[in-house]
Amino acid sequence: MSALEKTLYDTLAPVLIAPPVVLCIGSDKVTGDCFGPLVGDRLVKNESINSYVYGTLDAPVTALNLLHTLAFIKLKHPSSYILAVDSALGAKTEVGCFRVIADGIYPGSATGKKLPKVGDFSLTATVAGLGNSSSLYGVGLGFVSRLADTASKAIANCVRSLDLSHMNISI
Repeated sequence: MSALEKTLYDTLAPVLIAPPVVLCIGSDKVTGDCFGPLVGDRLVKNESINSYVYGTLDAPVTALNLLHTLAFIKLKHPSSYILAVDSALGAKTEVGCFRVIADGIYPGSATGKKLPKVGDFSLTATVAGLGNSSSLYGVGLGFVSRLADTASKAIANCVRSLDLSHMNISI
């Protein structure tokens, strides 16, 4: 089990009462912001997990449709916890690092967007240093793709490891 998988498991396992909804946030039009949609795409196409996934390359969840998507998730999955997945800006020493917290995130806050807090848990990957929002445009796709590979495998392995056998799950 990787360190990221262990952290995810240790964060989710004590409170999870149903499979988590995985909400992958970001735009496929900005390389540094495509971490979320890449993770969602990989979870849907390459991993077999017992969770709903929203936000892929073909159907990204962005600032434009976030509120609608959240309302839909609350209606469709009222008892599910949400794992929010998004890219982040941070200190240069944090670039390439993941952060898992037992709380939501404010998507777009590093670039000045005023969006609501999203998720019960969150996983972010720091893709570039803090500065101006244009730093998201200079991030290499290969770098973001490797981060998405790591994150999607960790999420899938974590969800598979959770003991949800006592639940009646139909997805």
